[in-house]
Amino acid sequence: MNINKRALYYAVSRYFRILFSVIVCVFAAMIISGLIWSDSDGHFTHRAGGFLFVIMFLAPLFAFGIIAMSIALFVLDRAVLRSGGMSTKQSLLLLLMLAASCLIGFLSPLQGALSLSLFLYWFMTGRVAGRPGWSILHFWRTKWDEKLYLIFVIILLTPVVKSIALNLYYARQPWEPGTPPFQVRYEREMTSGMKQALYRFPDAQSCLEQDADAGQREDILRMDWDKIQTNSEAEVCTFRLLQQWGGVSEAQSWLEAQGFYFGETYSSSNPDISRDGMQRVDGYWSIKDSGPRFPTSGVIKRIFHATPYRMSVSTTFSQDGRDLLYIQFHYATL
Repeated sequence: MNINKRALYYAVSRYFRILFSVIVCVFAAMIISGLIWSDSDGHFTHRAGGFLFVIMFLAPLFAFGIIAMSIALFVLDRAVLRSGGMSTKQSLLLLLMLAASCLIGFLSPLQGALSLSLFLYWFMTGRVAGRPGWSILHFWRTKWDEKLYLIFVIILLTPVVKSIALNLYYARQPWEPGTPPFQVRYEREMTSGMKQALYRFPDAQSCLEQDADAGQREDILRMDWDKIQTNSEAEVCTFRLLQQWGGVSEAQSWLEAQGFYFGETYSSSNPDISRDGMQRVDGYWSIKDSGPRFPTSGVIKRIFHATPYRMSVSTTFSQDGRDLLYIQFHYATL
């Protein structure tokens, strides 16, 4: 009975490992294909992120194919196991076939993307390559490549666990508006992520480059975008510095110094005025041409932020145009 339970547990864990490997390989193949086929004039992060958006948008269709593929590979995996595993010659032959398909990839971009993803699958899954199973349970007894696989999984999950822990912690914390006082239009916008941003950037000085002085007017233009990792952090720092810079008549000059561009309307010279008299100025950033404004480092992070083709910052001022009331970043995807 214990042997059957152990065998069942191994089969289930093995299937999910194969499923995970297939998901990673499909995403890798799609991103590589997107980089090859998309508009060469666009920024590379937007080209990869745009294709990633297609994958996410068509997730139900991809899910069916991924599950079917993982089941087929699992059946192959069990067949290899029953036959006693692949011989060294068979493994080398399969690797040579994969290498040949990569050479063909120079003529066919799709074939090249799929070939690279097959190499990734070969590395991530053990049994088909003739390596022993139970790699996660018997970590110290396995080969270096199996250890590397587990380390890869841990690295992949660490940011997720960290994010969940921080969200739970800050969700219970009161929030301080800081200096200049930050405010949101609706209470629901004060999320855990926004509280984290307020704690990290409590004043205008914390948003500037290291040698900049918030007491010097020209230094207010030197926002340190390298510090910005999330939308909430961008909104908090932009609010603090723009509020200290000036009113609606000054908003465009500060945003242009950050790289944003403007149209004929929603500008400092021609702001949009709502029914209640509040004035609005909007700046735009082309992700398609320049890549994401933030974060400025980390290829994976930048690709995920490059899914839209444009980012806009919407600033709302009081009726007299002196005080900045709210700020929001928006994204245009389609």
